[in-house]
Amino acid sequence: MQVELTFSNYKILRFAFSFALLVAFSIFAGTAGLKSNTQILAAIILFIYTTISFISIFISRITIFDTILDVSFISAFIFTDFDKLKYFSILYLFPLFFSGFKFSNLYGYVVTFTAIAEYFSLFIFYKEYDQTGFLNFLLNTVAFIFITAAGIKLKQQIEKQQRYIKKLEEEKRVSEVYKRLYRISAELAHEIRNPLASIKAAAELIAEGNPNPKLLKMIKEESERLNKLLSDFLLLSRPKESEKVVVNVKDILSRVKELYGKGKNIILNVSDNPTLVISEKSFESAVSNIVKNAVEWSREKVVISVYTMNDKLFIEVEDDGEGINEEDKEKIFEPFFTKSSSGTGLGLAIAKRVVIENGGNIFVEDSQLGGAKFVLTFPLRRKDESVNSR
Repeated sequence: MQVELTFSNYKILRFAFSFALLVAFSIFAGTAGLKSNTQILAAIILFIYTTISFISIFISRITIFDTILDVSFISAFIFTDFDKLKYFSILYLFPLFFSGFKFSNLYGYVVTFTAIAEYFSLFIFYKEYDQTGFLNFLLNTVAFIFITAAGIKLKQQIEKQQRYIKKLEEEKRVSEVYKRLYRISAELAHEIRNPLASIKAAAELIAEGNPNPKLLKMIKEESERLNKLLSDFLLLSRPKESEKVVVNVKDILSRVKELYGKGKNIILNVSDNPTLVISEKSFESAVSNIVKNAVEWSREKVVISVYTMNDKLFIEVEDDGEGINEEDKEKIFEPFFTKSSSGTGLGLAIAKRVVIENGGNIFVEDSQLGGAKFVLTFPLRRKDESVNSR
């Protein structure tokens, strides 16, 4: 894993440094005057390097050639007057550390040995063969290799830390999944236990010779409730594979309106006549659960609005009820989360799964009617999609 660039302002700092050096050299030259060809050459090198540094700012990518450019500039600058400028060799350390940190180990040492070769050529050119010159070159070589190794070591430590953090995040995610699974399992067991207890109690009373019609009714109702709970849970955990067809959104919402509209005023606003490519049963199940929830919590009115925008279909279902608390908005799509005494707590979870699996999204916000507004989005059918028609 390659460490991302942390020296985001490297090129800007390089330009600022080269420009400041050029200004300082210009002031010095203006005061003392350019007295030799080497000083003129140094000024030209500084100007070229400053210009290149400025242009490179507009190139976002940093490559090995940037650091080789820096190393070569330092070598060229020292070359103009080795006796006076050889102490500027400390500047090599900056691009060498950066190359070790940014690039692969191989590229980092390529830049290092480029710097060593260029610095060695200066000693050869200026015939620095004495003991002092050799010691100077040896110390600089050791420093070059050491600073590159330090950059590589820092990169490796950061990579190791990133891998460790990623591992911790993955373990945390898995832990959360298991915690949620355990919670769902416990809630499912609780939901099943209640109707089973009622059925058992009624059966025991009947076995004692009390075939009361109320007890038979209780067994039937609790059995139906248990069957619905298990059916919803199976739909949530392992939805049936259904063929996707072109469905008429308005027709399905009209059926849902007729199904849940008794006693409440359901207003259906549909622009045009939108269609979706989706499993008809899954889509009807999703919108039915949303509308049923809105009708249950509304006082008098539920408004269903359908429109298209940016290649997406929007279905908004809002009610004039008491709304949803902020702390509950992130929980309402979790299985078994319900504040209704008659609900299983799986309806909204099923709706979310259907929407997500069909490339859409679902969220809840406050409605201008005073209650909650559920917003479902679905991608519209592409023109080249071949499907059956319904």
